Amino acid sequence: MRVYWDKLSQQVQQGLPPVIMLFGDEQFQLQQALDQIRQAAKAQGCEERVRFTHDNQFNWQLLFDEAQALSLFATRKLIEVEIANGKPGKEGSAQLNAWAELPNNEHILLLWGGKIEKAQTNSKWFKTLDKLGWFVPVYEIDSQRLPQWLRNQCQQAGVQITPNAINLMTQMFEGNLLSAAQEITRLALLYPNQTVDEEHIRDAVSDQSRFSVFQLADDLLQGNFAKAIHILERLQGEELEPVIISWALQKEADLLVQLHLAQQQGQNLKQAFSQLRIWDKRQPLYQKALQRLDLARLKALSSALADFDLAYKSQGMSYPYTQIAHCCALFTGSEQLARFNQMMQETN
Repeated sequence: MRVYWDKLSQQVQQGLPPVIMLFGDEQFQLQQALDQIRQAAKAQGCEERVRFTHDNQFNWQLLFDEAQALSLFATRKLIEVEIANGKPGKEGSAQLNAWAELPNNEHILLLWGGKIEKAQTNSKWFKTLDKLGWFVPVYEIDSQRLPQWLRNQCQQAGVQITPNAINLMTQMFEGNLLSAAQEITRLALLYPNQTVDEEHIRDAVSDQSRFSVFQLADDLLQGNFAKAIHILERLQGEELEPVIISWALQKEADLLVQLHLAQQQGQNLKQAFSQLRIWDKRQPLYQKALQRLDLARLKALSSALADFDLAYKSQGMSYPYTQIAHCCALFTGSEQLARFNQMMQETN
């Protein structure tokens, strides 16, 4: 049974199943889910918690030894196995299937770790355990879902907050849920019985968003120049090597050129997406970029990126991120390029 993270607090109150599988790549939510499950297990009679960490030398017999061992503290145990990559291996798969067949087993088995692949969710051990309990997937919270997540966190902390303040926090904390939660706790202490607005946020909160070069590429594909420049500033602050950014932009430009050429040859765009291995979720981004950028613009972008790469690697640059920003302006369209050029003239 699949239980989503935002429904977990309600679900645990109804009682825990014999098996819980908790996997995902967002550490803050993963830790929150672990805390909820552990607290619920203790409240439901699992006074003893036993934890194992899976590696190549892990002995799966330890699980069965714990299940059969008498405890001085409790009859029920919460037995945890951290599987970092979500792959128990051949022996582990067999042992987990055997676990499901244990008679009179009152203990709760909690398997947890990083993001689990589709091959694992389709495996026999996973499907067997899924019938006995819960699978709790923990996904990254994207920019569209982050405002609601922030509102929920504020409500739980007793913070009254305006919609504009939520929008500002969304910009500040995208990709950094832990810092967002910590700041909300601070807001509750700083402004009790007050409505928190934008000015309160500006006074109390520093910009702690964390972005990746892949998020930069997505916003450029959408033509969101302002957001792309904000991400670029954060990447510069984190001292990301500029050639990594130029590589990512060149990769996206090359894909767009190939899509343009496929369309010119009369090929169906869906077929081209499939051949270039562009996921369904990202296809609308490329469609939007194709409407905005013609082949001439893409060739100019590729040329600018190639010039940057050559100059940076051969002789270095005093302000490489300024050149990257120029490429971002090229990527988002003529209007943004004009704005960028005007901004640079005013700066000079």
